[in-house]
This record gives sequence, structure tokens and C-alpha cells, in this order.
Amino acid sequence: MKTLAINVNPLETRIALLENKKLVELLLEREEDRSIVGNIYKGRVDAVLPGIQAAFIDIGFQKNGFLYVSDVAGAEGTGDIVLENGVPRAKSRKKRARQQTIESMIKKNQHVMVQVVKDRLGSKGPRLTNFITFPGRYQVLLPTVNTLGVSRKIESDRERDRLRKLLRELRPKGMGIISRTACEGRSRQELKGDLDFLLRAWDGVKVKYERAKGVALLREDLGPVLRTVRDLFTAEFDRLVVDSEVEYGRIINFLEQFAPKLKKRVKLYREKRPLFDKMGIESEIEKALRRKVYLKSGGHICIDHTEALIAIDVNTGKFTGKKQLEDTVLQTNLEAADEIARQVRLRDIGGIIVLDFIDMEYPKNRRTLLKGLRDALKSDRARITLSEITELGMIEMTRKRVKHNLVKAMSQPCPYCEGSGMVRSVTTVTFDTLRRLQGLFCKTREKHIILQAHSDVARRLRGENKDLLDAIAKRFKREVSIESVSDFHIHHVRILRARNRDVIEEQDA
Repeated sequence: MKTLAINVNPLETRIALLENKKLVELLLEREEDRSIVGNIYKGRVDAVLPGIQAAFIDIGFQKNGFLYVSDVAGAEGTGDIVLENGVPRAKSRKKRARQQTIESMIKKNQHVMVQVVKDRLGSKGPRLTNFITFPGRYQVLLPTVNTLGVSRKIESDRERDRLRKLLRELRPKGMGIISRTACEGRSRQELKGDLDFLLRAWDGVKVKYERAKGVALLREDLGPVLRTVRDLFTAEFDRLVVDSEVEYGRIINFLEQFAPKLKKRVKLYREKRPLFDKMGIESEIEKALRRKVYLKSGGHICIDHTEALIAIDVNTGKFTGKKQLEDTVLQTNLEAADEIARQVRLRDIGGIIVLDFIDMEYPKNRRTLLKGLRDALKSDRARITLSEITELGMIEMTRKRVKHNLVKAMSQPCPYCEGSGMVRSVTTVTFDTLRRLQGLFCKTREKHIILQAHSDVARRLRGENKDLLDAIAKRFKREVSIESVSDFHIHHVRILRARNRDVIEEQDA
């Protein structure tokens, strides 16, 4: 049971994908940070870097785009292409290895047509490709690559053969077509209509490229709502609910042209109560920002982000089970595997992920867990690799993502702990401050100073550690007044001259 729920606000659009009434994916797009994935540009080569076989391309943004050698069309062996998450790639490593060097294909200040395949992430500019793709409702047109393929999700051999034959007849010479899952069961007329639309779009892009004198946007992809309808909304979905009358009209018009049978599954939400609140999605989003996720059994998983990887730890928590310890552990691990698969998809966690399951004694149970995790990850559209379970009960996996993960998209590093989750204790800051005073008294003759500190630190210096402060003041024959400042960071200490309150020294975290 699949549902798409779309909440549209003037500055933000949220699209939720639910499976069996559980939130599994959330797309968030804000006007201030719109995605440019799928956009096609006339770019200018700003720099070619042979050392890493890549180039930086100016596409009109503050950060240059990044183009890797394997993403440049015209390299040797590019006829044998597959789509990986919508990005064309040579099928084998051998073919990628036989490609020409990037410096032999493009030069500095040369103009090239590029398409964005990954938005800017952190300090990195957008990832680009020279393999241009035009996604349609039923197929993807690759005008720069000679290839043909059928979606792996179409399982029927008979249907695959039928589609391959049709695509071979329809494919323009020298171009590529790859069918989408929605292509299944479609007639020749429907496929031709879809392809004709894509070919007209490609002709329009070519004309704009020739006319543009410098860096320019050639084609902007559909907005988040219609892009989701085009890429996801199929007969597998029970319904699509949207709370905007304008977007409802656009969706109906789009489906009228490409999938009229799905129109009856689209519903306009008119109630006063917010859509996401009514469907229980708001609470699920709030939970997705937490470090700890509780399981129905009483166990929980903890998700920690580090610079190099994401660590996910499984704990039994309050769950004690009704049978032997091994059965309790297996049940907790299997439940955790389902929740981990949902959370990495919902949060769009990418990169290296280390899963620390509770150790199990029997190899049979380990195999059961690994199978359960693989099955749970099958519905994830991102490319995933999974290792075997180690002796310590850990599994390593990698997951490819295109956009910002949910936590980064909806939050920012804490200005107090700077993202570490930890601050120095009151005791540590108090003792550091006393040492700083001794150092200051050694290099200044100021007789009377004012020490400003966080209220908790000031309280310690006036109370249980007053004798230490008095001993230092007596030793150096100085006078120290303590002032508490409630809005100071706990690490923040400021020392002033008493006579004119000029700052002598200030120390932050």
C-alpha cells in the first residue's frame, strides 16, 4: 500500500512517500535552496585537472560544477551504457579504464553542454555529467549515447523482449533509450508519443546552446511536484493527496497527457487541519531528527554522524524476550534491520554506514539477519552495497545519495557545542579560568580586575572554589570581582579593567 502526500506552502514544498502508512521518504525543497538536479547548462571549462582526471565547469553559480572523466561523452567505450540512479555509466570497469584522458577531450575556456546530477553538498560544488538525459514518463532519452536498455524492475522476460523490440524500432539513429518501470504494458503509440515529446525538448536545447554566447541555463527540470509524479507515481500507488489547488490542477493536466488512468487516484485535500498532521507525518518527521529511534519491542537504535562514516548501534533496551537470550537478540536485530532500512532511506543517509548489531552465537541466525536486512533494503531506490556480518556482529554498507540528508536539510550545527554534542564541564572551565588568571597576573600589573563568566562558572568561583581564587589573588596582591553573565557560552570568559571596564582578555570555546 503506497501513498504520496504533498504539502505545498509559499516558501516550501514537502513530499512524503508512505508504504503501509509508514513514512519512508521525504523530499523537502525550499525556495531559498531549490534543487538544480536535472537542469542542463551551457558551461565553460574553468580548469582541467589531469591529476584527478576531472574538470571544474562554470555554470553560473558561485561554486563551479565538478565533471569527472567518466562523465564525459565521446570517451572510448561509451556505447555500452547503463543508468545508475539516473546517471549514465559505462557498464564495466574495463570500459571505464579504456576511456581517454580528460585533458585530451576538453580544454580550458571551452564551452560544453552539461547536466547536474547532484546538488551542491557542503563545500562541494554540483556534480555534473556530459551524458545528457531527458527523462520522460515511460522512457529516458540519451541523445549523446548509442545504447538501449529495459528497466530491471520489469521482471517478465516476455514483456522485456516486447519492449526491447519496440524501443529498437523507435530509437533514433545514434541515440539511446532506456525504458522506465512505468513503460510496462504500454503500447507502441504511447511510447512513440513520449519519445516525440523528448526529441522536441532535445531540439530546443540544441538551438539554445547554439544561440547562447556564454554560460547559460538551457533547460530547467520540472518542479518537485511534477518531477515526483513523473518519476514515482505509478499504478503501484493507491492514491496521491495534495493540499494545493494549483498543484492539483497541474498534476491532473500532466496525467491527462501521460497517464490518464491514474487521474482518479489523485485527491485534493481541503480540510482546515494540516495534511501532514492529519496523516501523522509531522510526528514521524520530528522523530527522524532524533539520535535515538525506539523499536516496538522496547529496544532502540542510535544513529551517530561522524566525519568519516555513520555509525548505527542496536540495543535491546527494555526488551527481555520470552525465550532464550539468542532468540531475544535475533528478534531485536531483525526488528532493528527493518527500522535501519527505513531510517537510512527516510533520512537519505549516504556514504559509509557501519551497523553494530547485537552479537549472535549461531551462524544460522547471522544468515537470517543478513537476509532480513537485504530484503528490507530492496525498496530503497539508492545504490547500496552490503558486506557480510563480521565476528563482532557488524555490517558495513555504502549508500549513494544525491541530495542533502534530512537532518542536514532541516537542522544546523549547534552554536553551543559546535556539533560535537559535548561541552566542557563547569569544573573544567572553572579550573581553566583560575589558571588563566595566574598567567594574566604574571604579565600585567592591573591591581583590580572584573572576571565575567557563565552563571554556573561564576557561582563556583564565588562558592566552593572561592578559597582557590582568594589564594591566587592574595599571592599576586590583586583584587578580583566576579560577574555572572547568563547569556555567555559556558566556555566564554571575559576579563575587564575595573577602572574603565576595558577588555583585557577574552576567551571563547
